[in-house]
Amino acid sequence: MKVNFLEDRSLKEKEVIVEVKACLEDEEVDSLISFIKKFKQKNKRLLPVKSEDRIFTIKTKNIIKIEVQGTELTYYLPEETIKTKGRLYQVLDKLNMDFVQVSRHAIVNINYLESLEAGFVGNMIAKLDYGYKAEISRRYMKDLEKRLGL
Repeated sequence: MKVNFLEDRSLKEKEVIVEVKACLEDEEVDSLISFIKKFKQKNKRLLPVKSEDRIFTIKTKNIIKIEVQGTELTYYLPEETIKTKGRLYQVLDKLNMDFVQVSRHAIVNINYLESLEAGFVGNMIAKLDYGYKAEISRRYMKDLEKRLGL
């Protein structure tokens, strides 16, 4: 991978244009584009979550995992769980690079990952802090391994 900087004085002071050039748009290119899009979100520390009767502001560093069943999202935190309505992909777009999707139904914060174990049907099980677990489907295993540097 090559990284170049080109100075362009015709741009406004804080304006930055990023182009990704590759022979083909593959998984690595998509991952890089996703990383760039999330770059400014790194400093986003609060995630507003609306339940039936109130709006919570959850510190993203406290989210251990998020699961979806139908349209019901469950946020697992060290001290509590919060249920709300929504879609998993919309939440993932708002989170920083500490979070990785591990199945169609779950996102985990890799900072809370204790270990990975073999599951029953060829899948893996992520053991997380505070006794939580998440099933990792084979489809998402490669992305998780990349994030862990394996």
